[in-house]
Amino acid sequence: MKTPDLMELIQSKWYRFLYSLVLFFRWLFIAVMTVYLAFCILTLIFTLVSHVSSDGLVFTFNYMRTFLTDALFVLVILDFVSAMFYQKRIHYVLCLLEIGFIVLTRKLILLNPTPENAFLIFVLALAVSLFFVLIFYFYKITGRLRKP
Repeated sequence: MKTPDLMELIQSKWYRFLYSLVLFFRWLFIAVMTVYLAFCILTLIFTLVSHVSSDGLVFTFNYMRTFLTDALFVLVILDFVSAMFYQKRIHYVLCLLEIGFIVLTRKLILLNPTPENAFLIFVLALAVSLFFVLIFYFYKITGRLRKP
């Protein structure tokens, strides 16, 4: 049995069909995630507007904590949707670092500051600071960090 050569494989109808199918599903996924992102942002805005209209500008610690975690979740979705348009692998690495930073920061916000959680908070804070330094390093490498 003869194995097909690479050019035969690329020019085959099945390959082109599968490639166009994958491309279609990629754009469909991007469209669905964009609609989901719009709903998340609208929900966040409506939550803030309803709180301000009922309680004024008085924000309690618990409300701010839940609002910040919701906002960070929206930021994760936004970063994920923007990653769908990247072409270089280093930008994917940067996107994963940003998502990791946001997830760890969200976990830090959700933890109760009790003595039992002190070591966990310390370790998470070290991890967040490491992610922060790595994000700036990759921004410097990719040229996204511009000098004034």
